[in-house]
Amino acid sequence: MKILTTSTSSQTIEFIPRLYSTSATLILTDDTTNVSTTTDVTLTQSGDYLNLSHTFTLVEGRFYDLQLEADGDIWGVNTNQWQLETQTWDSDELSNLIYKDKIFCTDQDVDQTQNKYYSVNKNEYTTNDTHDNDYIVL
Repeated sequence: MKILTTSTSSQTIEFIPRLYSTSATLILTDDTTNVSTTTDVTLTQSGDYLNLSHTFTLVEGRFYDLQLEADGDIWGVNTNQWQLETQTWDSDELSNLIYKDKIFCTDQDVDQTQNKYYSVNKNEYTTNDTHDNDYIVL
């Protein structure tokens, strides 16, 4: 799962793809409303990883399904894949899926290496520690 913010500036996702491509179609589905948006994006390769830099329009506290699909001719991208494939070219089951993941949108600072975790009640619930609890009256 990737954690993104509501920022209107470009955010980058780094991932290991199922298929390497320099262009793709981004399909982002809001889990709450089940509304999908489709956008053509450019991917950059860095070693074994692909990077997606995109300006997302996300709502705080929501989950999204992210799907990247290769453009059109999957076999033109990788001839070896075609030679190893046991299905025919005409098959509807041929996949051009590059990457699939889940996104959670929050503006909270989340960094598990620094012990900063997401809190559902952040800034909504405060405790009162001003009283003395040295004894209990029965």
